[in-house]
Amino acid sequence: MDTWILRMVKARSARRTAAWAIAAACVGLFVLGQVRYIKNFVSGPREAGAAELGSIADASTAPQYFVRVTGSKVIETGIQQITVEKTNGVETSRHVSAAFYALAVGDRLLVVKSTSGSHETFEGALTPMPAELEQHLFDTREMKAIRGRFYPYYLDDESFRQPGYWGIAGVLAFALLLWYFARPAFRTWRDPASHPLVARVAAWGDPLGVAVAAEREARSPRFKGKNGWRVTDQFLILSSFFTFDLLRLGDLVWAHKKVTKHSVNFIPTGKTYDALLHCYGGTATISGAEDTVDAVLGFAAQRAPWAVFGFTEELAALFKKDQRRFCAAVEQRRRGTANERPRAAEPARPRTASKVA
Repeated sequence: MDTWILRMVKARSARRTAAWAIAAACVGLFVLGQVRYIKNFVSGPREAGAAELGSIADASTAPQYFVRVTGSKVIETGIQQITVEKTNGVETSRHVSAAFYALAVGDRLLVVKSTSGSHETFEGALTPMPAELEQHLFDTREMKAIRGRFYPYYLDDESFRQPGYWGIAGVLAFALLLWYFARPAFRTWRDPASHPLVARVAAWGDPLGVAVAAEREARSPRFKGKNGWRVTDQFLILSSFFTFDLLRLGDLVWAHKKVTKHSVNFIPTGKTYDALLHCYGGTATISGAEDTVDAVLGFAAQRAPWAVFGFTEELAALFKKDQRRFCAAVEQRRRGTANERPRAAEPARPRTASKVA
């Protein structure tokens, strides 16, 4: 039967699948847009002499722009690229990161931006000459007179293939993300019953009844967190655009408040508050104002008086290293709570963390 839980699981899985499909399409379009670079990456660098360089009118559209050029003479232009390093807007250092040379190739001159000094052979990408470089290079009458001897582009000898290696690493990383996240989302979209949440709800004994109760309580929750969690009489329900989850308050084993302090340049900017409710099957992290978080923890203490409330380093270490022992102690408390007569002060006892430690 197509229950509310199955519908919610399927809807979120469909959204995740669509988002990954859009991301994959964007990556594919980006790769297609780099076909020229990819061809040069694979086939280059191409040996280019005066004839090959002379046939290139526009370096931005030339099919083969990753080249190796050997000249007969190297001339220093005196133009340098200065890199300025700053910290918090204040200059801390500056250094020469590249120099520009004029390489004689046949009877013409090729401007080369080099990070490795003067050579007679340079390897890199042919790039259209920017206006700023032209302004500095041809700033005298003598240089303007020989402007026609210079090629209308320059060669940048920075590593041509390094961006490609980073791109390959990025595509491989994206493929792994598709395998680990998109594939399960697609499978769950096609078969919502395969989702771990469905198996968890089935283990509770009445999947249809749970789905009906959860749907009804989700419409009027006791509390709403800022991050999509809702606290109802019986459940903890996460309903966001991409995610759906469901836990039972009756499965609560440990709950505590988390306070996070925020600062910018060591200046405090505020605090955020979360209620962490650890249950069998998962953890609900409910974000909100401090009074809301306190109210959620108080409500949970009423619904699951056997659970442990409060945080200590010892509790955190035990929960992390030996959850079986932690949960066994909580179950022992549950049995003890069930055998005791209800008393007015009884709900306060489970809030003592030392009972489990």
